[in-house]
Amino acid sequence: MNLDIPTRPQRHLPALVWHALSHRMVRALLIVAAMLGGTGAMAEAPTPTAGVALRAAVAPNTEVSGLIVKFAAQKGVAPMAAEARSALVARSVARLRSGSTRSQFARNLGNGAELHRFDSTVSIKEAQAMAALIAKQPGIEYAAPNRVMRNQFVPSDPDYAAQWGFQYVPGVTEGANFEAAWDVVRGSPDQTIGIIDSGITKAHEAFAGRLRSHAAFPNGGYDFVASAAIADDGDGRDNDPEQAPSSCGHGTHVAGTIAANTAFSGTGEGVAGGAPLSLMQMARGLNFTGDDADIIDAMLWLSGLSAVNGQFNPSPVRVINMSLGGGGACGSAYQATIDAMRAVGTLAVIAAGNDSGNVSGSAPANCRGVVAVAASTQGGNLASFSNFGAGVTLTAPGANILSVGGVTNGACYKSGTSMAAPHVTAAVALLQARIPSLSVSQTILALRAGARAFLPSGNCTTSACGAGLLDAYQSLQTIDPSAAPRVGWATGAVTLRENDGSVTLNLTRIGASSSSVSATINFVNGTAVSGTDFVAPVTTTVHWAAGDVSDQTISIPIVARSGEQGTRQFSAQIASVTGGGTTVEPAIVPITITEVDCNTVIPMAIGDTVTGTLGTPLTPYCRGGVRGPAFDTVRYRFTGVAGQRVSIALNSTQASPVLDPYLYLLDADKKILAENDDISGGVLRNSLIQNFVLPSSGTFFIDVSAWSSTQENVGPYALQLSTCGTYVAGLTCNLDIDSNDAFDGTDGLLIVRRITGVESTSLKTGLMLDACAERTIAEDIGSVIDAQLVAPVAPPTAPIPFDIDNDGKVLATTDGLILLRASLGIRGDALVAGATAAGALRSTWPLVRTYLNTSCGMNLLP
Repeated sequence: MNLDIPTRPQRHLPALVWHALSHRMVRALLIVAAMLGGTGAMAEAPTPTAGVALRAAVAPNTEVSGLIVKFAAQKGVAPMAAEARSALVARSVARLRSGSTRSQFARNLGNGAELHRFDSTVSIKEAQAMAALIAKQPGIEYAAPNRVMRNQFVPSDPDYAAQWGFQYVPGVTEGANFEAAWDVVRGSPDQTIGIIDSGITKAHEAFAGRLRSHAAFPNGGYDFVASAAIADDGDGRDNDPEQAPSSCGHGTHVAGTIAANTAFSGTGEGVAGGAPLSLMQMARGLNFTGDDADIIDAMLWLSGLSAVNGQFNPSPVRVINMSLGGGGACGSAYQATIDAMRAVGTLAVIAAGNDSGNVSGSAPANCRGVVAVAASTQGGNLASFSNFGAGVTLTAPGANILSVGGVTNGACYKSGTSMAAPHVTAAVALLQARIPSLSVSQTILALRAGARAFLPSGNCTTSACGAGLLDAYQSLQTIDPSAAPRVGWATGAVTLRENDGSVTLNLTRIGASSSSVSATINFVNGTAVSGTDFVAPVTTTVHWAAGDVSDQTISIPIVARSGEQGTRQFSAQIASVTGGGTTVEPAIVPITITEVDCNTVIPMAIGDTVTGTLGTPLTPYCRGGVRGPAFDTVRYRFTGVAGQRVSIALNSTQASPVLDPYLYLLDADKKILAENDDISGGVLRNSLIQNFVLPSSGTFFIDVSAWSSTQENVGPYALQLSTCGTYVAGLTCNLDIDSNDAFDGTDGLLIVRRITGVESTSLKTGLMLDACAERTIAEDIGSVIDAQLVAPVAPPTAPIPFDIDNDGKVLATTDGLILLRASLGIRGDALVAGATAAGALRSTWPLVRTYLNTSCGMNLLP
C-alpha cells in the first residue's frame, strides 16, 4: 500500500474538520485528529456523498491551545512557587513566539500536571519547541503541547441493512464473530466500560439501563470539555455527558456498537451491542474537536486515578474506548497517562486513524502499551481510509457500520477506524467479563492469539494490519481455563539508539494457569552481533510456576560502539514452549539499533558562525546522525560550561532550491538535549534552539540535517552558535529591552525610537533581534520602555528611570542619545558631550557613569 509523503506546505495549513473525503484526498492530505467516523454511504474506495458538506482537508494537527507541564518534586528542594512556575512557562512562550501569544495558568489536571493556556492557538511545531525548552529546565518532569483534537469522518452509503461487524461467514462476511462469542458470555452488569468521545444521547432507547450512574454522577459519566465554545452545550465542565444534538452522533454511534440494548429472544428494538450486559460510562472529552488536557483528564478519571470536584469515579473501568486522535508523536503527557492506566489494570483501545498512512504518525494510537485498531471491510480487506503499519495491533470491522443514531430511536451508518475500535473494546469487555483478573498484557495477547488470519487474496499482511482480523469468539477460547497454555510477546518491534543502554522485552501467558510453563528464547544475530553490539546468551529460558500469570521480563544490554557502524538488527525469538504450551505469533521480536557516532566531527566555538552544504553528491556525510541513516548529517563539536545559556541558529542561505534544515543539540554521549525544525520566529525553513541552559561542563555536539531525506534536502546553510549575556537590571532601571541579558545597540535604538513616539510593529522595523532575545513582541518591548519614561508611584520624589541627565524629563536628544552612545560602547566625556540639557543635575561623565552603574545595572569603566 502506498504511503504518500505530504509536501512541505501541507504541514503548516490550519486544521479544519470535514465530513466527506474522497480516497485520493484522504491519502494525499494525511487528515488530522481522528475521532473517526462519518455519515452517509461508503463504497470500498470512499467518495463524497451527495448532500454531505465537504470541508477543506489539511495537514495533521497544526493547532495547539496551550501546554501541559508536570513539575517534578525534588528531594531536599522547596517546590517552585505558583508564580514562578507560571513565569517559567510564559518566558518560554515569549522566547519562541514572535506574535502576540501569551500563556496563563488555567488549571491542574487530575495527575497534578498544570495546563497553561495560550490566548490564541499556535502551530504544533512552535508548541513542541516550547515544550522541549521547558522540559529541559530543572524541576520539570515533562512538558507537552495541549493539542486540538478533531473528529474525522469518512462518509459511506447505506448499502448494508445489517450489522455485519458482529457476524462471521468465512469468505463472505469477515466480521468479528460475536454471534459465537455471545454463546459464551455477553458481558456483565458488574462491569463498566469507559468511553471518551463526543458524548451520548441518553434518551435513546438503545441505552435504557445501559449507563453506570452514581449519586455524584447521575447521568452516566462526566463532561470534561472545559471550553464552552467547543462544548456546544452552553457551558463548560459538568456531570452531564450529553452529546450535542445530532442525527448520527459520533459518541452515540460508538457507544451503541459497544453495549446497546440487545434482545436474544422475542422482538427487540434497534441495533445490537457487542457487550450488551455490561454498563458504560461516557467521559465527554471533545465535541467535534477537543484538546489533550481534557482527554487526559477523562482518561485519569475513568481509570480511578483522579477526581473531579473532589469525587473519584466510584466504578473505575478496565478498558477505555478512544475513537479519537491527531497527528504527531505520542508525547510525554499521553505516555505517562497510559503507563499509569496500565499500572492499575486499565487498557486503552484507540482508533489507528483515517489518514490512509502509517499509524506511527497518529497520536495517541502510536503510544506504547495501547491497542491500536485498523479498519476492515466486510470482505476482510484493509479499508481504503485506514491507517496501517507495524504499530497496528489488529484489524476490526470499520466500513459501513450500522449503530445507534437519532434522538430516542433509530440507527445510522458510519465508517472509520472510530467504528473499528468499539468492536475491539466490546471484545475486550467479553474477555474481562469471562476472567475478571485478566491483566492488560494477557488481554492484548488474547486478542492477538484469537485473531483470524488475513485472507490470502486480501490486501493485508501482519506487517501492515497487525495480528489478524478480530475474532471475539476465538479470543475467548484462548483464555479458557481448559485451553492449552499460550506464550507470547507483550512487546512489539523495538527501535533504539545504541546509547540507550539496554532494551527490555516482556512475555506473558494465557490459557491454563494450573501448570508450570517455560519458554526458550533464542537471540539471533543479524547485522548486530552478540558480544559486539549487544550482550545476551544464544539461548535463555523464562519460567512461570503453576498459578503464575505475571509478565516475565528480559533485559538486554546494548553496546555503544565507537565509530560510525551504521544501523544494525538482531531479534529475540520464542524457540519453544514446554508444559504443553504453544507460541502466539509473531514469535520473533525484531530489534533495531541505530547509530549515534560520526566519523567526521567539525570543531567550532561559541561565537562562531560556520557555513556548509547538505545534499552535495560524493560528499561523505555522516550516516550515524540522530536524524537517521537515510539523512545527510554534518556534526559539529563545541565546549561549554554548566549553566551557560546558548542559542543555535540554523538558516538556509539560498532562495532556491530550498533547503529545509533540522537541528539537534546533543550531550557528550550523543543523547538529544534539544531539537528544532522550522521555529525561528515562526519562519519556515529556519531552525533555532534558543536560550538552552547547558546542564554540565564539557563537550557538546550539534547535528545539522534536513527535515526530509527526499525533498528540500539540498542547499547551503549558515550555523551560528551564540552565548547569551550576563546583564542584570539595576535598582530602578532596566536597559535590556529585548531581554537577551545584554545591553547593546538594539536596545539603545529601541529606546530612542520609543522616546520619539514610534509605536506598534514599527518599533522593530529593520532590526534583527538577537537569537537570545526573549522579549520579541513589539507590544511587550514598548511596555518595558514606557514604564521607565515616567516617575514611579513611590517614593514621590523618585527620579524617572530613563531621565539619565536628571532634568525632570526624558528626551531623545539628551537621555536617548546618552543611552544610544552607551549601547555602542562609547565611554568617558564623549558619552555626555552635547547630550545633556540646561539645568540637568547629572551632566558630567562621573555623575552619569555612577547613575548608569548603580541604577541601570551597567559596569562602566572610570
